Amino acid sequence: MTSPDSGAKPVNSLVWISAILTSVLGAAILYDAEPGINWPIWVMAAAVSVLLARAGSLRRVERPLLILLTWAFVLSVGFALTDNDFLHFLIVISDAMLLGLATITLGAKNWSELSAKLLVAVPFLAPARVAGATGHDAGDALRSISSPRARAIVRGSLLSVPLVLVLVVLLASADPIIRWSTKRIADWFPDWSFPARVIFFAVLLVLTLGANSIGARQLAVKLPQYAVRTRMPTVGLTEQRMMLWSAAAIVWLFVALQASYFIHPPPAAIGTGVTFAEFARRGFGELSFAATLVAAIIIILEYARPADATEQERKVLRNLELALVIALELVLISAFRRVVLYEQAYGFTTARVFAQAYMIVMALALGALALEITRGRISIAFGRRVAEIALGAFTVLVFWNYEAWIVNKNVDRAALTGKFDAHYVRELSRDALPALVRRRAEIPQPQRDTVELRLACAPLPAERSWFEWNRSVNAAAGALRTWERPPCADTRRKP
Repeated sequence: MTSPDSGAKPVNSLVWISAILTSVLGAAILYDAEPGINWPIWVMAAAVSVLLARAGSLRRVERPLLILLTWAFVLSVGFALTDNDFLHFLIVISDAMLLGLATITLGAKNWSELSAKLLVAVPFLAPARVAGATGHDAGDALRSISSPRARAIVRGSLLSVPLVLVLVVLLASADPIIRWSTKRIADWFPDWSFPARVIFFAVLLVLTLGANSIGARQLAVKLPQYAVRTRMPTVGLTEQRMMLWSAAAIVWLFVALQASYFIHPPPAAIGTGVTFAEFARRGFGELSFAATLVAAIIIILEYARPADATEQERKVLRNLELALVIALELVLISAFRRVVLYEQAYGFTTARVFAQAYMIVMALALGALALEITRGRISIAFGRRVAEIALGAFTVLVFWNYEAWIVNKNVDRAALTGKFDAHYVRELSRDALPALVRRRAEIPQPQRDTVELRLACAPLPAERSWFEWNRSVNAAAGALRTWERPPCADTRRKP
């Protein structure tokens, strides 16, 4: 258990007050609520709570802390913009990682002090530090009580109340009398779903109080310490040259073949038995994996380079690695082109959009790797840059309504080919519904009938509280209300 710095100032009442208010807010608008603006409201409250605790106690707010908390809030806004459950899940995970990273790096003055290795420690270290800081503050609060008997009563209550609440929740489902009793108690507190919401409040209080306490007390950064290997395993220079030369030969051969297809037709068109669909579909997955694999091998060989290698030997290996990186960039371009060809022939889907996003992230990461190679070694900043690139791409996906874009692209394609995959519409969330309603008349028959049947049977979103406001849900409801829908012919089918 990690306790706050002994030299820091005592935690003032602002830490407790802001933690309690933030937890009450979270329990009121997050528990058993639809995803909407409630999540960014709570993330902003939690972030401001930590910033107030740090500024109020230590009179400073470091740049890395401000960047991490701001990025967590920016991502959380996506919760109110999209109705995509998968994106909601990824936003919550990303926010948890960013907030946890902010907790374990409190005190870091420069962004360069952070590394990608910290992400591995966040799920384990952040909860431990937060729980430890909460226990430390609870102990301080108990010690402030003068009477030994009063301290014992408060301490016993803190230990007994959570236990009682958990047991009541578990036993109420097995005993009708306990269930009847808890229901009557819950009727007294209709807005708090006693005791489940109270437990949710307690969990949030542990998290926010611990984070505020660390923010108010921790003077200097306390990054996790990783075991340092006294002797790193190495791969001989001969072996490294063989691996790099062989990989470069194979990859550049592939690049040369792709270039030749701009002059001669690809295998799909010259009777090799490979269909166009196979040529396009088989390509982008394998090519992306191959580029990732070779890039990982380059990184491993950089770290496994013998210490006694001469500068000339290192230069030869660096040139081989740069040649490989250039070839891999061209491979990714080929993979991206195959996805484009496949989309033009068979339509646009979320899986293909994600594949293209991965290729862009990988291409940018390879650019960062080339920069490290030219500098002579892979620094700790490389992992952080890759994490920043990946998080930046995810942020773009969160704010970009790519499902509406997919609908528009498929309708545009249908105008040229007469083909539209009406069944794929069922896999899209309500993010795509306004675009689908607006452009339904442009879909060719009989696919249009299938789409309109599903739209006719789409239920209107239920009324929501103000804190459950969601732009995508509101837009979908507005689109369905403005369209004079035909009667639903099959109530069992949903769009």
